Amino acid sequence: MFNPLLDRLPDNYNGWLIRSDFRIGVQIQLCIADPELSDSDKTAVALSLLFGRGMPDFQTAVEGLHWFLACGNPLPAEKSQEPALYSFETDAARIVSAFQKVFHRDISRERIHWFEFVPMLADLSGTAFSSVIDIRSTSPDEVSDKKRAEFLRMKRRFALADQFSQEELDVINDVLRRVKQ
Repeated sequence: MFNPLLDRLPDNYNGWLIRSDFRIGVQIQLCIADPELSDSDKTAVALSLLFGRGMPDFQTAVEGLHWFLACGNPLPAEKSQEPALYSFETDAARIVSAFQKVFHRDISRERIHWFEFVPMLADLSGTAFSSVIDIRSTSPDEVSDKKRAEFLRMKRRFALADQFSQEELDVINDVLRRVKQ
């Protein structure tokens, strides 16, 4: 387990050099989310991004990929099925701006280790980026009737391209259930 108070930022996984810049983590996340790539292509691209030319055996490489994405910490036992609240593509300018505002760091020009970037990303309160996440994560039921129309307009404006409402997900799941029967 990685402890940022005690451990140096790693530049390798089990002796294999890794590319640790946050841009690699972002590219890996974009690759994994790409619906046009097969699972095997996603894995191959992600591993080549992380390890470059010198790659360990497949099992070690995949373990290293999981370790890297989790910033050196154990992954939760079960994956969350919650919808994404941000996108490194859609929200790129807001993320760059938020880092500038909160940390006075121009991440478009600076190198930051992935293990530093991820916790910083979670600490961008008081920015346009965090406001958009708040809109995406709030249910219309939590908004007063008086403000609901404006809230729904904002929710549509800032929705991620592949997000579905709960009603839409229910319809999709119902259709899939019928097809399976």
